[in-house]
Order: sequence, then C-alpha cells, then structure tokens
Amino acid sequence: MAHILLPQHIEDVRATVPVLDSLPAKGYPGYTGGTGRMRTIGQLYNRTKVFGGITLSPDEAYALTDKRSPHALYELMAISAGTSQRPGLHDHSPAFLRGLGIMAATFAAHCRPYDLTPVVSWSYDPATRDRESIQGEKRFHAHLVGRTQAERATVATKAIPAGQLAATRARRIVEEASVLGSLLSADVVDPDALRVLVPVPALSTATATVTAQFELPDGWASLTAPGLHDDITYIHCKLRRTYDEIIRVSTTGTTGQWQRPVVREFDADEISVPLRPQTRAVLAHYLRALRPEVLTESRGTDRARDTHVYPLADLAYAVTIAEQGGKVYLHLRTNVFSDLGGAGISIIDGVVVKTKKGVSTLLPAEIAAREAFQAEYLSLIPRHPLAARVFFPSI
Repeated sequence: MAHILLPQHIEDVRATVPVLDSLPAKGYPGYTGGTGRMRTIGQLYNRTKVFGGITLSPDEAYALTDKRSPHALYELMAISAGTSQRPGLHDHSPAFLRGLGIMAATFAAHCRPYDLTPVVSWSYDPATRDRESIQGEKRFHAHLVGRTQAERATVATKAIPAGQLAATRARRIVEEASVLGSLLSADVVDPDALRVLVPVPALSTATATVTAQFELPDGWASLTAPGLHDDITYIHCKLRRTYDEIIRVSTTGTTGQWQRPVVREFDADEISVPLRPQTRAVLAHYLRALRPEVLTESRGTDRARDTHVYPLADLAYAVTIAEQGGKVYLHLRTNVFSDLGGAGISIIDGVVVKTKKGVSTLLPAEIAAREAFQAEYLSLIPRHPLAARVFFPSI
C-alpha cells in the first residue's frame, strides 16, 4: 500500500487533526475478555452482568449491562437483546432508538453532578469475522462513558497533530478512509432530507475532517426526537449505496473468509453517485494508491499486519456523540483498515482519543464508585418524561 493514500493537500489537513495515543483505562481484576460471545439471549445474560432489560416486542429488547472490559471508570453498555442479532441501529424500530435516546439523555444529565463529560458511541461492522473488527460483538450495543476532568486535562495537555504519529498509528486513529468518508457523506447526504441532524461542512473543523459531523440542535434531547430514526436510516442507506457502487466499479472478486476484492482498472466517472468533481478525484486517488498485492498472507497469525493492512469485510463505521464548544455533535467515522470502533476512539473536546484498555487494575474503591454511579443512573431512567410512553406504551 502506498504511504500516501490521499492527495497531498488533503493529507496535509489530516496531519493537523489533534489526537491522543492513548488514554489509559483500568481493567477488572482477573478479567479475560472475548467477543462474538452473545449470539443468544442466554449467552448475553450468562456471560455479562445485566442490570436489567426492557422488552419492546417479541424480537426487540434492551439490556443495560456492565462493560466487563472497561473503556473508562464511569460507564455502562446498552445492548440489543432481541432473539435475533441486529447489528445496526437502523435495523431497529423508531421506538428502540427513542429508548436509547432516553438512556443517553439521562446518562448525560447524570454525568453533570459527577463533573463528567458524556460520550456515547456504537459501531457497525457486521460482516468482518476474520480479522480484528470495529464491532467485535455483532449485536448492536452502545457505550455510555463519562470522562473525568482529569482525563480531559490529560487530553488537553498531551494531544498532538496526527502527522506526528507513525503512519500505522495515525491510520488506526484517523485513517485516510475516515477523511474520504467525510467528503463522500457531504456529497451524498442531502441536508434538506434530514429532520433532526444538521451537517457540519466537511473539512471545516478537525473533527469534520475525519468524521461526517452533524449537530444535534437540541443537544442530548435531540436523541429522543421522532425524526432521528429516519435520519440515521437515511444516512446509512446513502453510505450503503455509495459503498456498493464504489465496489462495483473499482474492484473485482468477492469477500469471504480471508478473502477480499482487489482494485482493478476503473473509470471514476462510472461511479454512479452524485459526487463533486473534487470528491471524485480524491476517491480515485485513494483507490489507485491501494496496493492489494501486499495484502497479508498471515491470515490471523500476525495481528498487527492483519489489522493495519488487510481491510474490513464490508461497509463499516463508528458513531460517537460528544460535546464540543458547548454543543452536541454526532460524528460518523468510516473505517476500512482501522480496528478501532466507537468505544476504542472517543472524541473529547474536539480531540480524537484512542483508549488503551487494561493498563492497570481497578482498585476496590474505584469499583465501588463505579457501581454507585451505575446504580444511581439506573434509578433515574424511569423518571425521564418520555420513559413511560416509550418503554411501556400499552400501560
């Protein structure tokens, strides 16, 4: 793969994005993790600590759980708990999203008295099952994380421009495909078609350079707006259509276990999506700079090479909702090579932050503080003004 996958003027912008590699997170004593372990409801309840669940229909439910491999001291995880695995938020009903919105808005409010900054995130990557994936657990799950003032101070003092990182480290945190995704999204997503989200122009901010950035105009309360499900589904469909068309025109071969399509000779003008000439040129440059002949042959025996060189299996993106400059934004980051999903990468005060889990062990007092924070949060959810209407509509 060529060292520079983007035109130099775009790469220069990517190099200025502030990043932190890495923010440490402590782990539970003696915990050994795993992914892809919750294919059935029984496995979900047997293999994780479930605080409680709410059923919306015979095949749609939530479970609120402890994150057994923590990304932060103060956090919980909301996971889809229906009988079938639904990997994407768009695969769920509007009621499910409004319920998640209630959980997220309640979490954000709960963070205030603790002087925490809320970050909510999830990933979509159902197809990658050979190499490291940004969605290791294929059920949809959202991470609710509260970042401390000490963590914010660390980010502020230790952030550096991405261009100062080694190429592979920069690719994991703000990969070139994320910049490309921001440009593509700006072209294919019609702002007039959105009911809640307000697009931030691509490349206009550091975070809008490496994510498709959307403002939530009513802050965290926007997550309960009836039109948000339509917006998220619309954006997903636009990305799906764009990805499929790029693959159709520029590659040959199929995706399978340790098998990916390879780039062939193509005419960028044949990619039938409404792209500005500048975006189409960046896309063509990126695709032609790829070198499929160097794809790893290790097939799982060399994790570093598999992760950084061998692509994910299909459309993949991570979503992070975070505060920045007094406003709340939804950031959508497309992934091709990086294995870091919505919880592995946070956005804290406009800085793209990689989390490094299991750096040391949680102390008993920290575990007690974590549990108290979680218990108090769980008691607040039923008090949200929309809770009864969304969670128990028939009562």
